Amino acid sequence: MKRGIFITGTDTDVGKTWIASGIAAALHKRGIDVGVYKPFMSGYKREDPQSDAAILQAMSGDGNALDQINPYAFEEPLAPYVAASRQGLDIRQADVTTHFKTIQPTHDFFIVEGAGGLMAPLGQDFHVGDLAADFGLPVVMIAKCGLGTVNHTLLTIEKLRQLGLEITGIIMNGFHDDVTDVPEQTNRALLEAFTDVPIIGEVPFRYRLRKSEHIQLIEESIDLTPFLE
Repeated sequence: MKRGIFITGTDTDVGKTWIASGIAAALHKRGIDVGVYKPFMSGYKREDPQSDAAILQAMSGDGNALDQINPYAFEEPLAPYVAASRQGLDIRQADVTTHFKTIQPTHDFFIVEGAGGLMAPLGQDFHVGDLAADFGLPVVMIAKCGLGTVNHTLLTIEKLRQLGLEITGIIMNGFHDDVTDVPEQTNRALLEAFTDVPIIGEVPFRYRLRKSEHIQLIEESIDLTPFLE
């Protein structure tokens, strides 16, 4: 049985690739055959070392080609549906799902990263959440730690449950070391009071870490047990 997780965010720019690539590297370090999949990406050329796809490939050790890891790449920094439409492309949900099912046998464990939030449109008639439902993997939610995250997180949980998806847990990302921000101080407790979804990680804000430092940060900040079982 193939294993894996689908990583979604409560918003854009919440650190999905940072967390996804770090988890992939930490699992690879433990001898797990990890593959990564980022079906939609905007704002970079696929081959750019700073692109999400290139970062995921480098951190995970995935030997698949970049165009297998990321079949749909758009240089304009726009929502994927808008970027695709501007290029005259009509991307179908079934095509994305078929592509993933084709590469899924190449690894024992796949980390799939969505684009934006769960309801970000990817085509005329499908969203990120529809892909997550097609893929059928347990979902890990990446949430920012500051103001607004409780609303976004609870709405995402509600939608995931409507889709019938298993939720592994929430990872809160971007905590500052000298926290004086009241939402950062209180949001975890507030989430725990309003949902039974476990918070499996609190990741501090860091910038430009080496790979070994990135892995150490993930190991210290996130409970990896659900991915190892």
